[in-house]
Amino acid sequence: MRAAVSAAGSALSRYAVRAAMGSPRRRALDGVYRRAIERTVEKVSADEEITDLDLVHAVGLLETMVSAAAEEDLPLLESEKTDDETMMRRWREIAEEQGLDTETFPLPFEKLVDQLLRCIADEALHTAVDGDGNRLFPAVAAEHLVDLRRSMRTMARTIGPDGQVGAALQAAYRACQDRNRALFTPDVLLAILHLHDNSVTDCFEAVQSGLALSIAHSLRRFQDTPVAAFCPFEWVERAEMRQAQIHAWAHNAPAVNGPLLLLGILDTPSTTRDALANRLGQDIEVLRYAATSRIGATVQHRTPGILFEDT
Repeated sequence: MRAAVSAAGSALSRYAVRAAMGSPRRRALDGVYRRAIERTVEKVSADEEITDLDLVHAVGLLETMVSAAAEEDLPLLESEKTDDETMMRRWREIAEEQGLDTETFPLPFEKLVDQLLRCIADEALHTAVDGDGNRLFPAVAAEHLVDLRRSMRTMARTIGPDGQVGAALQAAYRACQDRNRALFTPDVLLAILHLHDNSVTDCFEAVQSGLALSIAHSLRRFQDTPVAAFCPFEWVERAEMRQAQIHAWAHNAPAVNGPLLLLGILDTPSTTRDALANRLGQDIEVLRYAATSRIGATVQHRTPGILFEDT
């Protein structure tokens, strides 16, 4: 089987031409893609009953898609899969644009794509070297980036909500618990719209006067909608809080405040986020900018009056 896959890989005409042409970076990339394709077909076919002819066919199909894909569709570092559905939809589009029917692939399409992206990242990490012997994608540096990403996520998890955000979220949690209704994104957004410092309200008002009141009214209407029963949870389990923690870490914020949690909501796929984007249109970017510009806006309360008397 391995011989059949390798033979198919060596016959990839576009890569064969590029092996002698193009920049060192282009040649190194094509080497990464070629080896990743061969490894992908070998791994996925291990659990499938498939003929050598089908192996050659599978390699050819992957080569066609990879040749048509943009570089951003072929990440050189493995990242968290926050949205597998979107990624898979993109690869189906690439296949369809090339006139390929994903339902008739000799190997499962989703397994092929998932393994291909893993193999590309692995090949870029360990074997990509240009013609001069200088590492195009330094393995040590790449490993450090991977380690840094893990460390960043770990450190971000230690950043909790600030006092008023924590109190607002706890109140929303108790309200849903008392009514035995599951907590959803509208509950979180409504909670931070009621913060005492008006930091989130001001973000919406920066988009349009009266928008905060209108949004809050829509969110309160949702709270009368029948939903599933309440289920206990920790706030760090919620995706918008984890995203807000990452924003807090990136901006060197000591805690997750209202604007940071708003950014977490805007960057986390949800029905609420999509409805808000649909309502605001391009102004969603104005809202994002308003939230970003208010991340560090804190009110310093000085001790009032005279603390020590003159002697």
